[in-house]
Amino acid sequence: MSEKIGNPREPRPALLDLAGDLNIHQVLDRNGLPNGDMPDPGLSNDEARMFYETMVLLRTIDERGWKLQRSGRIAFWIPLRGQEALQVGATHAMHSDDWIFRAHREMAPWLMRGGSLELMFAQFFGAAQEPQKGRRLPCLIGNRSLNIIQGPTQVGSFIPHACGVAWAAKLRGADIKVLGLFGDGATSRSEFHSAMNFAGIHQPPVVFICVNNSWAVSTPLDCQTAQANFAAKGDAYGVRNLRVDGNDPLAVYAVTKAARESLESEGPILIEAVTYRLGYHTSSDNPDLYRQEAEAALWAAWDPLQRMRGYLEHKGWWDDADEAALHQRCEDDIQAAINAASAMAIPGRSSQFEDVFAESTWMLDEQAERLLSEQSESAS
Repeated sequence: MSEKIGNPREPRPALLDLAGDLNIHQVLDRNGLPNGDMPDPGLSNDEARMFYETMVLLRTIDERGWKLQRSGRIAFWIPLRGQEALQVGATHAMHSDDWIFRAHREMAPWLMRGGSLELMFAQFFGAAQEPQKGRRLPCLIGNRSLNIIQGPTQVGSFIPHACGVAWAAKLRGADIKVLGLFGDGATSRSEFHSAMNFAGIHQPPVVFICVNNSWAVSTPLDCQTAQANFAAKGDAYGVRNLRVDGNDPLAVYAVTKAARESLESEGPILIEAVTYRLGYHTSSDNPDLYRQEAEAALWAAWDPLQRMRGYLEHKGWWDDADEAALHQRCEDDIQAAINAASAMAIPGRSSQFEDVFAESTWMLDEQAERLLSEQSESAS
């Protein structure tokens, strides 16, 4: 008899099956037809296709990134499978000069704002040529030139900073808004509550999106909070709030766009995007220890890619030939990016002392000299 490992809980129903009862707003039903409680936002053919193409590209990046990590070519991976829709919809709703604070899984802002696949994979490989000079874990991408703040390793630590940037824009009279994306686990940290309190008092132009994917690593929702939903936490601070189907890109786009347009008149907003983490938390995780495959299977029926494809086919904007061409294009583009990025130089040892201060100090110089000397001696 094999020894039992872990303590996976019994499967819970997919929250989207109960969307109407739970006041989770939708445009699309499970099959991608516009039968939800919200009207179709009326994207153009090109916009709708872009949504789907970006979502497929994100999933293909995720699949390749996982293989690269498992084969030892990159150090770490944070899967995003199942969470493609919310980041695409939210990014498209913001303006190009708005700032986006991203958590661990949101790669869509980089792609949708013109960031190259080559530099994205350069970050995964830790290359010196990427915008952060190879100093961050893979997946924690960011680019100042694209107004994207990189995801931190500390969960939720940036939420007050998103408030601060929005507050600064308001003080300067600039027409700049801020989008802050964070996971449900971040609401258990003090930074979330400090930011909500500040937002309620000072009314900065910020859209908060809490990505509720049901698990904070191995901690389920009912072990995180006694509140029935995360959006309602805004009530305690006077921050308006709502829930949306995070696997419905049209619904996320519509509510985020409306939220952005009403920031000046109605103040900040907390949006709970209800989704599910179909894969591992990270490449260091084993979800079999705390959840059963049957639960993920319930959520797979709400897969955002199949719903968006269903919508396009219903509109007559997509067919099997388009699908085959898209997948081939994604594979080719990603392989070209991997080839280019893997050939880039890795930062040298001395680079860890660069950019610490605008001008180096004697203490830092002394530390650098000592460490590099010791490393040189140990290598010889």
